[in-house]
Amino acid sequence: MGTGSEVLVRGGRVLSADGTPITYLVQGSGPVLLVVHGGLGSAVSMLSLAGYLAEHYTVVAMNCRGHGTSGTPQSAPDIAHEVADIVAVIDAVGPVEVVFGYSFGAVLALETALRASDRVSRLAVYEPPLPVMYPIPDLSAVDAGIEGGDYERLILDASAVSGGFSAAELAVLRSDPLWWHKVAQAPTLAATLRVLAGLDPDVGRYAAITAQTTVITGTTSADYILDAADRLTTALRNPIRKTLSGQGHHVALGGLAQALLSG
Repeated sequence: MGTGSEVLVRGGRVLSADGTPITYLVQGSGPVLLVVHGGLGSAVSMLSLAGYLAEHYTVVAMNCRGHGTSGTPQSAPDIAHEVADIVAVIDAVGPVEVVFGYSFGAVLALETALRASDRVSRLAVYEPPLPVMYPIPDLSAVDAGIEGGDYERLILDASAVSGGFSAAELAVLRSDPLWWHKVAQAPTLAATLRVLAGLDPDVGRYAAITAQTTVITGTTSADYILDAADRLTTALRNPIRKTLSGQGHHVALGGLAQALLSG
């Protein structure tokens, strides 16, 4: 039996517009903060961040389609489906006070704020890999790596080329127990990269976002990540810019949580 002081993790499931089941984990109490994980993540990978926020928010960490326990769609990767998934979760758990996206999840959060503005009133993103100068790897090579089972090599190569991770960050990542969780998610990389490759590279279109948007970056991430964040901040009509000194794409969650809590 649990004690009254424990913050227990709960779960939920909703069907997206195309019938794909989308699952999520819930921790904490208070207004709802929806977390959208990165390209090799899942709801589980965001629970540590949720732990920092659970005294202030009901944190809902969703599994994007094909990730974690969410369904694997039969249709081709499409940003519209990803946005519909987020909208479905918002409608299931809302009202949502803040939508936060990390890395690829930040791109999905931005697209949701753009395409479903009535669902997102406050937005926060950490280092979205927007296709401004984003180095999309050879997708046929990615497909071959997945087909051949070269999961860890594929993740190492993609993380260095397209993930904005330095060699030092990769060493830290590989020592983290969640590294193997990322490796297990390797088959999702092809869909993630195809969604990014299909995006309109014009960052100026995000000027249509009406939600107050906090753009957070570190200082040691790849230049193209930081450049994209600068261009995004310039384009937004209602931005707040925050920088976490000494942090890279693999960010210390305590500092990230503080940036989210400070508005």
